[in-house]
Amino acid sequence: MVALLFSIVLISPAALASLPSLQAVHDQQNVSHVIEFLPFSGEARSVAEAQSAQQWQPLPQNSRSLGRNVGETWFRLRLSDAQQTPDAPFYLQLNYPHYDYLDAYLMDGTRVTESFFTGDQRGFSSRPVDQRTFMIPMGALSGAAAPEVLIRIDTPGPLLIPFALLTAPEAAAKDRNVAMWLGIYFGILLIMFAYNAFILGALRDSAYLYYLAYMAAVGVHQATLQGLGYQYFWPEGSPISNNYAVALSSALMQGTAVLFVVKFIRLYENFGRFERVTGSVLLVYSWLLVFGSPFMEYSSFLTVVNITGAISVFCGLYIGIQGWRKRVQYARLFALAWFVYLVFIGWYLLELASIIPASTYGEHILAVGSALELALLSIAFADRINHEKELRLRTQSRLMDVQVAMNAELEEKVRLRTQELEEANRRLEVLSTTDGLTGLLNRRHFDELYEKAYLQACRRNEPLAVLMIDIDHFKQLNDEHGHRFGDICLIEAGKLITQTIDDNNAICARYGGEEFVIILPGYCSELAHDKAEALRRAFEGHVVRDEASEKVMTVSIGLTVEQPVDREAWEKLLQAADSLLYTAKRNGRNQVAFLHKNAG
Repeated sequence: MVALLFSIVLISPAALASLPSLQAVHDQQNVSHVIEFLPFSGEARSVAEAQSAQQWQPLPQNSRSLGRNVGETWFRLRLSDAQQTPDAPFYLQLNYPHYDYLDAYLMDGTRVTESFFTGDQRGFSSRPVDQRTFMIPMGALSGAAAPEVLIRIDTPGPLLIPFALLTAPEAAAKDRNVAMWLGIYFGILLIMFAYNAFILGALRDSAYLYYLAYMAAVGVHQATLQGLGYQYFWPEGSPISNNYAVALSSALMQGTAVLFVVKFIRLYENFGRFERVTGSVLLVYSWLLVFGSPFMEYSSFLTVVNITGAISVFCGLYIGIQGWRKRVQYARLFALAWFVYLVFIGWYLLELASIIPASTYGEHILAVGSALELALLSIAFADRINHEKELRLRTQSRLMDVQVAMNAELEEKVRLRTQELEEANRRLEVLSTTDGLTGLLNRRHFDELYEKAYLQACRRNEPLAVLMIDIDHFKQLNDEHGHRFGDICLIEAGKLITQTIDDNNAICARYGGEEFVIILPGYCSELAHDKAEALRRAFEGHVVRDEASEKVMTVSIGLTVEQPVDREAWEKLLQAADSLLYTAKRNGRNQVAFLHKNAG
């Protein structure tokens, strides 16, 4: 009773008038400006010790945090009266989901009317209200003469201080609004995830895989920060503690972000040694944090991971700017995405450090920043796809031009090669059908052409003339002047025959040794005899010379002209001409022996 009177006396009438009244709580009332706090003294305090302490201080205005790992801290909310309370239940809300230990005492003077012991280390079921944040029911203060709320918080993480009084309907409405905004946020993430997963399946680009991993890590981290993970996914009894989930999701977000940056911007292909080394060190360090998160002290880990995260985002911005300077087209949006996220991270950290005033949306700053960043990165991906598509089209166009040029060059080479082959084949054919010394047809090819000419004369009922020619005394000429001069004689004989006959339809061949044969299709007896005489005179009037000798050649010619009727008698016609040749030789040489048979 004495203590109660003492506490009442300490509150002046002016101060009592400034205290919040439960009767005035119609929906929500911010009470952070009237909350007092008792810093950690180095030793734990009991409720009575905390209540009677003299070191109570007002909360710093425009600040959301008292710092990180500050030790046991007490908070006090004094109310003007509780004689009349709202009809609906009302609560004191601590709008932050991550306190390890939270003890709340509803006091009437020095008497504890009700107490609550909750916090992440005590399990989610210890919370008085099933909410992601901490809600303290205030019903036990109804009718209290000197109502007061004492709260003890001990947590290794940031000590955020958002206090508000609100009624049950307002709490429900606020929960619905938060659920709606969180639903929008995670819905956006889910849509972007599905869209990029579809593109991954279509393009098989591993950069999309790392982007999806980063996006998933961002979603898990935000679900953890917002208290949804502890509420729905890893409550008490789970091997994953809430602190470990926060630490692991932070490290995973950074590790996957660095992997994604390295792959997306093609760090090892497009950048210099400094950027490659820095990226590699940051990549290794980020994943060491991932695997080291279970073994580090929570508060120290958060400090390290926040610093590393800021460095990672700054490096992402730097690499994006460097890519922009290197005229990597999609690096502009990439740099913008990391710049936007860096702004929001800076905003969040400056609010936590009380450097800038706290804002209404402070608790959602990182979520908004991450959503904008992921959206910009998705647009950057689309820009990258378009850029690479343009590069592929340009490359394909160049390849097509090169291919067309190569095809044209190849066609020209093929044409030239074909000509060469045709010329070679022609030469081979000439070599295979021509006598190498005289240039006339050889015996084998003559036999083929003569049989065709004979059969054609049979079909057309046309005459066919055959001339068998032999150089007179050729053996003697060889013996007297040598084989070289004999070869010259044969060469000159081939030229004389070609020049004198001068008929494309004629078949002129070296039949063997110094003997020649000529087939004249369609020649009558008179024309054939004239050709034979002309050829004899050409030989008779031609002098063969070399360096040491000169000689006039004469020839003996056997001529027969016949209109073939028997298709099998072509050899007989040759034999007849050959027989006439020997007749010419017997009759003195240098003459034409002629026999006309059925030529009309």
